[in-house]
Amino acid sequence: MTGHFLGVPLLFIGFILIVNAMWLQGKVESKDVGVFNLIVGVLAFIGALFFGLVQNNIPLSAGGLLFAITYLWIGINALRGAEDQRALGYYCLLVAITTIPYAIKAFQGGDMGWAFEWVTYGILWYLFYLVLAKGNTNVMGITIFGTYFVGIEVAITGWVYLYGYWPILDHLPL
Repeated sequence: MTGHFLGVPLLFIGFILIVNAMWLQGKVESKDVGVFNLIVGVLAFIGALFFGLVQNNIPLSAGGLLFAITYLWIGINALRGAEDQRALGYYCLLVAITTIPYAIKAFQGGDMGWAFEWVTYGILWYLFYLVLAKGNTNVMGITIFGTYFVGIEVAITGWVYLYGYWPILDHLPL
């Protein structure tokens, strides 16, 4: 069975989001999270370059780079023990805004799965903005829940891509 390379970075991105949710809860150490974010950030960066340079899919490449930079930045901040995360928070706001046209484009193209993915990414990155840039601790619980949710969602999407089942609706007996 032939899958799609996109499943590789998505699987790891799903896993790092789950680990990051644990980090937000104080369940794992910052330095370990930093190393894992850097590894996943590099993998996502390479994957994004592959889509742009080899497959000439510039929109997918740009979308992948948005998130690769996030994980690289989190990794560096975690390893250096950064207290002030406002710049990362503002970057997350820009990513959240950028997910809107991606979601619209996916919806217009009839890919409800990716429309949903982009919407959930946008909501989660907006929550990161509220926590990191605005210091809004009132949304920490929903941010942790959202990070787990999107992590599981992305890991499943990665698996679905790895085994060639995307778009998943084409493979369901309806």
